[in-house]
Amino acid sequence: MENGIVSSPQSCRSWPRVVPFLVSVLFVFSISSGTEPAHCQETGKRIALVIGNSNYEGMGKLANPVNDAEDMGETLSNLGFDVEVVTDAGLEKMEEAVLHFRDKLAASPGSVGVFFYAGHGVQSGGENYLIPVDARINSESLLRNRAVPLQFILDSLKEANNQVNIVILDACRDNPFSWARSSSRGLAVVGQQPPGSIVVYSTSAGRVAQDGTGRNSVFTEELIQHLQTPGIDITEVLRRTGEAVQSKTGGVQIPAIYSQFFGFLTLAEEQANEEETFVATYLPPFFDEAPWETQYAIALAEQSAQSEQRLSGWNTLMEADPSHANPYFIAAKIRYALQYGKETQDFRQFTFYDTGDSDYDTALQKGTLVQKNVEFDPHSAVQKLKPDPDALPPVLALLLGKYYEQVYRNYPHFLKGWPLSKESVQEQALRWYRVAEKNYLLNGIEEIKGYAELLIEQGKGDEAIAFLRKKIEIYADHDEAERENLWWFLVNSYSITGKPSEAFREIDQRIRQVSSGKAPTELASLYVKGAEIAIAHTRKDDFERYVSGLEKNYPDQQMKGGLLRHRYALRAGDTKTAEALAGRLYQRYPVQTILQENILEGILDNYLLYPEYRKAGIAFLDAQIQNNPKDPRKMFELYMYRAAYLAQTVNRGLTSIQPGVTPSLNQEQAMQILREALSDLNKAEAFYNTLPNQDQEILSIITGVKKEMEQNLGSAEGR
Repeated sequence: MENGIVSSPQSCRSWPRVVPFLVSVLFVFSISSGTEPAHCQETGKRIALVIGNSNYEGMGKLANPVNDAEDMGETLSNLGFDVEVVTDAGLEKMEEAVLHFRDKLAASPGSVGVFFYAGHGVQSGGENYLIPVDARINSESLLRNRAVPLQFILDSLKEANNQVNIVILDACRDNPFSWARSSSRGLAVVGQQPPGSIVVYSTSAGRVAQDGTGRNSVFTEELIQHLQTPGIDITEVLRRTGEAVQSKTGGVQIPAIYSQFFGFLTLAEEQANEEETFVATYLPPFFDEAPWETQYAIALAEQSAQSEQRLSGWNTLMEADPSHANPYFIAAKIRYALQYGKETQDFRQFTFYDTGDSDYDTALQKGTLVQKNVEFDPHSAVQKLKPDPDALPPVLALLLGKYYEQVYRNYPHFLKGWPLSKESVQEQALRWYRVAEKNYLLNGIEEIKGYAELLIEQGKGDEAIAFLRKKIEIYADHDEAERENLWWFLVNSYSITGKPSEAFREIDQRIRQVSSGKAPTELASLYVKGAEIAIAHTRKDDFERYVSGLEKNYPDQQMKGGLLRHRYALRAGDTKTAEALAGRLYQRYPVQTILQENILEGILDNYLLYPEYRKAGIAFLDAQIQNNPKDPRKMFELYMYRAAYLAQTVNRGLTSIQPGVTPSLNQEQAMQILREALSDLNKAEAFYNTLPNQDQEILSIITGVKKEMEQNLGSAEGR
């Protein structure tokens, strides 16, 4: 069933699955959960080794690396690092410097290490090598003995066993050797990197970096600038650097980040200017090109919001720009309203609150919560600017894209007329997202997905697929988790756009890759996804191939396989097979405890997917009730699910899942079904009262749901 949430921030106990299934139909619960991220507790020194090689013998000399090394050394020294700067180093000098660096780190277990290299770097056979200035390498086979393997540096850091290490390589210039092949451009993907490390390439794997026309390379110039920004985590330093390099090079050069460090590390902490530290801490992304006074006001509003003083934060933005004349403030207001606005109404009115010195729940209970409904119409505000997309700040384009997308997604639910048609709103969302992409700001996963979905809905599936593939390639170089997220979305997009064969091709390729590794959970997910797409397109042979693979390789997934077979039978219109499968599954997988996910949930979920078979779901439940009259535990469970199933039927019947499709139930039909659901709840409660070891919280939830249903029925009947 659609998962409901009934736990609260104060409780981590599990509820019977049947209860949230019912409650989810009637209530929306929000959860505040999560763990505090680990911070890097610096108990040791800051130690850095910086190498810059420019004056190469017998090969192309480079203009910037020595300058890069000297300037990086000075920057790190100002940040409190014990820095050794080595320039124009031969092989022996480079190796000795790395080993000395390792020993210094090992002597201070809590230390933070930074290794920076600028100069020639090449790849061979998937291995990366840093080239000394005295290198005589007239054959690729000599690399191992006459260059410094990157893996040697990484292994040395692993031996040091210190807290965290950052390896920065501005070394992806073109291969300078005559024997170089076209495939040896740039560096290869990082090999075995030690725990607690971050490896940064100045450009993506397999790509070539720009040496620069000024004193420093493009990458090093930006990195030095952002390293000195006070109060921000190293991850944000690298994100801002990458964004700036991508923008300056027109997307030709995109830095890559490989991280095995999952904490927080701030390098520029001690600053005399407290205002700069404050702004760096609270300024949202992409606003750092705004004027200083604008940045400060936006950061002040964000600080208020993070302290649960959301109304005060909104007032700060309005006082700074009361007439919506400043495009940076309009962007900040849109972001603020979408993120912190409560109970939005047609996205032209937003409610904000202040909690005072309490949290939200306490302030609400004490009656000290201050709320205010404010009018803010981003569409009208931007129209007054008479916008030329190329003249506005790119961050405004990004947030306008998000804003119009939200309007478009919620358009059928608005109570008042909107100044644009739904189709025009969709066009606006696409228009502004395109401007954001042109300026390299369309990089957030949700924005990427939103843009692709809009393209698909406009019938531009091929454009959406090409866009997703480009983003997957970018994420492959610096964020594996986000790349995976986009890959799954790509597979779904192939299915949605009527290209199941392409989806199967992607899945089969991934299955071959995973089968040779150690990712059993992912392999099972791939089989399930393949089966689900085959169901959606009624591809019998493909379905059998995937579901058989799941059942064969994962004996503990037999129940999942059975549910997929039941869903396929319904999709194919084979009601007799579906009915028989449902009965066998319920018998084969009896519910041992109502505290775990059970077969009933999956069976009824399948029936709810297809409106024409929803009555068949009730028939299935009635048959099981008839077969188990003397088992009060099963009778409680079955009647609870029957009530929940009826309530879900009403929910889906009154609010059509498909845009533009008329709901299938009128108000009187819905009331009749809810009265039947209420009767089932009473029966379930009666059976639960006969069970030993009753849970009073479960009883109180049943009572609360019954009360809510009775009130809703009474209100509807009184109209």
